[in-house]
Amino acid sequence: MNTAVPRGLIVALAIGAVGGAVFYFLSLPLAWMLGSMIAVMVAALAGAPVRVPNRFRAVFATVIGVLLGSAFTPELVQQAGRFGATLLIQISFMAVAMTIAYWIYRKVGGYDRTTAYFSSTPGGLTEMTMISEAMGGDGRIVPLNHGVRIVLVVTLISFYFRYVENLAVPTTPQSGAHIASTPLEIALLVACAVIGYGVSSRLRLPAAPLIGPMILSASLHATGITNATVPVWLVSIALVVVGTSVGCRFTDRMSARSMARTIAIAVLTAVSMIALAVMTAMIFARLTGLDGFILFLSIAPGGLAEMSLIAFALSADTAFVTVMHFLRVLVVMLSGAAVYRLIFGRPKVTD
Repeated sequence: MNTAVPRGLIVALAIGAVGGAVFYFLSLPLAWMLGSMIAVMVAALAGAPVRVPNRFRAVFATVIGVLLGSAFTPELVQQAGRFGATLLIQISFMAVAMTIAYWIYRKVGGYDRTTAYFSSTPGGLTEMTMISEAMGGDGRIVPLNHGVRIVLVVTLISFYFRYVENLAVPTTPQSGAHIASTPLEIALLVACAVIGYGVSSRLRLPAAPLIGPMILSASLHATGITNATVPVWLVSIALVVVGTSVGCRFTDRMSARSMARTIAIAVLTAVSMIALAVMTAMIFARLTGLDGFILFLSIAPGGLAEMSLIAFALSADTAFVTVMHFLRVLVVMLSGAAVYRLIFGRPKVTD
């Protein structure tokens, strides 16, 4: 029997829980997610045997999906027109961001074109890594670049809004006013998680453990069938698992020098994407009259679950932000490889 995964999981969760607890007692923003994420990332880079299996992460991602779905209201349907305009802005942002990132990875990093291209896609870490490897890209550099992007975007945004804008980014996102308590309410939310995950997995939707439960939960809450949501203690556990799993993405072994250089280039690229997102939000907020704050959260190139949680914590139109990030991931998933082939033709193992 292979005990590597259980041992790695135990070590990862222990480190993540400690990191989350430290952030919590320091009253830092999104403590359980950011604390566990940063603690496990440091441990992974130091060579600790940390690992969170995808199936284990998926179970707790369903909790986040149900939580995010509870933010959907009937009023959101009346604002559907905003999705089209913001999606066009988002796609434009993604095209420019990818171009800049690709140039940095090629000219500064010196990566081959396959590795540079799939490192520059703003989303789809697992999928882009797998496609990149199949096309001859570096299976260590691509996930590391994506991991650094997600960690940096989520961390900087959380701390910026707490300490620069003085917005109340809570230590733990509030799960809602009405916690599921009756057998019927609990059964409905459990059904959202189980059925939603099962159906979305069969349909092969991106981020299936999150999206399927979120869609079902949103349907129940938007139609007024229930207003119950997930208890805070369960949300906190889910955040530790999600944060820990992000930190585990830094486990690929490289020499210390190569690792430092790769991370430095990834940080440069991530900062350029954040700066571009800020400028894009400012420009289009003036041109369209959209809320610049919401627009920025909708296009910022962080993880779907993580950005949705930030929006939830800030009470910043969570449903809208979540849908926009889902569409971002969907666009990357559906077009990433196709655009590569369109631009570069048949993939080559060496450049």
